[in-house]
Amino acid sequence: MFSTFKQDRTYLTQKFRKDVCDPVTGLDLNTLKERLKEFTEPLVGESHTVIKAKAFEYVTKNVQIDVNPHDWFVSFGCWNRYDRPLNYLLKKWNSVVDQKHLSEIIPLINEFTKSGAVAMWKDFDHSVPDWDAVFRLGFPGLRKRARQYKDEREQSGMLTDEAKIYFDSIETVYSAILEMLERFHAYALANADGNERVLSVARCLKTLIHGAPTNTYEALQLIYTYFVFGEHIDHMQVRSLGNLDRILYSYYKKDLGDGLFTEENIREFFAYFLMQWGSINNYWGHPLYLGGTKENGETEINELSYLILDVFDTLSIPTPKIQLKINRNTPVPFVNKAMDMIRRGHSSLVFVCEPSVKRTMMAAGYSEAEARTFDITGCYEFGPRACHNSTAGAYLNLLKPLEWVLNNGSDPATGVAVGLETGGVEQYTTFDSFYSAYIRQLGHLIETSIQYVTEAEKYLHEINPAIVLSASIENSLKTAKDAFSNGTVYNNTSILCAGFGTLIDALMAVKEFVYEKNAVSLRELQNALKNNWIGYEKLRLKVLHSKNKFGNGIAAVDTYAVAVASFYAGKINLRPNARGGFYRASIHPARTFITLGEKTGATPDGRMSGDEMSKNASPTMGMDRNGVTALIKSVTSIDSAMFPGDFPLDVMMHPATVQGDDGLAAMRTLLNAYMEKHGIAIHFNIFDVKVLLDAQKYPEKYESLQVRVCGWNVRFNDIAKKEQDAYIRRAFNICE
Repeated sequence: MFSTFKQDRTYLTQKFRKDVCDPVTGLDLNTLKERLKEFTEPLVGESHTVIKAKAFEYVTKNVQIDVNPHDWFVSFGCWNRYDRPLNYLLKKWNSVVDQKHLSEIIPLINEFTKSGAVAMWKDFDHSVPDWDAVFRLGFPGLRKRARQYKDEREQSGMLTDEAKIYFDSIETVYSAILEMLERFHAYALANADGNERVLSVARCLKTLIHGAPTNTYEALQLIYTYFVFGEHIDHMQVRSLGNLDRILYSYYKKDLGDGLFTEENIREFFAYFLMQWGSINNYWGHPLYLGGTKENGETEINELSYLILDVFDTLSIPTPKIQLKINRNTPVPFVNKAMDMIRRGHSSLVFVCEPSVKRTMMAAGYSEAEARTFDITGCYEFGPRACHNSTAGAYLNLLKPLEWVLNNGSDPATGVAVGLETGGVEQYTTFDSFYSAYIRQLGHLIETSIQYVTEAEKYLHEINPAIVLSASIENSLKTAKDAFSNGTVYNNTSILCAGFGTLIDALMAVKEFVYEKNAVSLRELQNALKNNWIGYEKLRLKVLHSKNKFGNGIAAVDTYAVAVASFYAGKINLRPNARGGFYRASIHPARTFITLGEKTGATPDGRMSGDEMSKNASPTMGMDRNGVTALIKSVTSIDSAMFPGDFPLDVMMHPATVQGDDGLAAMRTLLNAYMEKHGIAIHFNIFDVKVLLDAQKYPEKYESLQVRVCGWNVRFNDIAKKEQDAYIRRAFNICE
């Protein structure tokens, strides 16, 4: 009646990588997309919210489904997250917004993005529902609550046409959700053929059709189905599966106490649950988080916290990624368990320091309670639970303003004048004048980017109405405004950056070799960079071997790191955005440390044209040579409270340094030191350079070898050789 997880794993892995649904249940994905276009054509002229709600309903009624005996979770025919049925609608509406509202600024922004100065798009990737409300109410309860808010508006005479559209669309979407669950339920009963697992799925679905979950398995099914309805059909990322140990603990205890499930049953449910995201295999990873602190000061870590980590450890998959809220009250055995997983290569974990987040959030104006109960909403981002959304408005390339300084505001790759005309290099007779020009150019990049983001974010609700999300957010219901646009209490925008550490190294190279040692003139350095250091190899080696690199605890270097960080954050933080919220500085680049680096020429720090830049608050790969203590000293010389978006650090260590109990103690000491110095997020790669070299030569031997890229993990075999080489260079450094 029940196959084992080992027997089912092949099915689970392919579930979101190819169509596994029963073809008799509906339309295949390609046909569905074609029919959906035909269905929505006559709706042109109606509100985008209405069109999207009706399109959502069409998908739920016509997409293929399955309830498979090899899985505890249902299968949706909209399985490909890169080819979702509503993609075409959002692309069309985005184009309309560009043409109608942004036509004047888009040419300038196109030049910025073409040059690699910035990466930006209208971001819908960081929404998190009010999971507590979702669990308390279930799908039918969320619909009922929305109806109540509509009735109140109607009775008070405040149900405007816009509000009516908002509530009617929630009604359409949540009725469609319940009808689709009915489809799954009927299919399971009709095709169970006595299989107890399929019948159990049917019983679970019946509960969710009529109310809130009553046990651990039903709660996991609710999370999973909400995710697919929200992300795969409504096209709004569900950027955290929630605070799982806190949310699910009461179900877990009740199930064990009542004898409904054994611990082994619950472990199995979690294995199948986590494998859903292992199959989806989103490159960025999919987050959930554990831990926290209760109002009375006690930790939220419990038996379920250990169980979830334990199950994840056995799967050896890079996603989902798990964020761990760490505080002084976090049990040492729990930290040890996580550290041990990391040193054995299961490193899809990041430690997020609660005291530091609380300090940073309260400095930005949040209450103590909001700061204590924060959600983690992406790779490292954070915000008050159930009343916050944030966009990633723009990713700035901090090396581009340096190129503009050296080329009088022109981009050397495209030849287009996108920066300020600050003059030729001959006028920079002192390093102070050079540095001042850089700051002016950086300010220009920030101001231009914010100008575009502010205009673009006025129209987010026209491009992608967040219907599934809105029903979960009570402030959205109270205000009858889209939850992702401006309907939550806090509607903020992050401005992120790439290349911070590399930029500091580049400034220090100019200071040392041009102005202090007179080893090269600024004009000669300009020529060296134009020639990608060809003909200047000896100078490049001197630059690369200079001690003046960020991440080594050198006060003179860290002074400039603090100065640039302060300017960058000061230009961004708390400025009003277009959605009733404010801008937040972030030092997290996602993958732009690679993609923007590809569009950036050689730089004064010895970096070659097209090479990746530094990421997060971390130094350039391989440039931190004085050990981890010096690294933490440098990074925490910057006040993390200046970065209410996020403040993460990457640490690489050699396996020999973390062996045994002493190794765990050393890792804990580093974590605690970072936390005490107000560091916010920290994660680890534990590498032996010999293993990486062997993996590059014999990839078939290292199918499960993972690397921590930025806020997510990937398999070493899945990244380009150029990226592999960067990890190898840094691993060489820690062996020296």
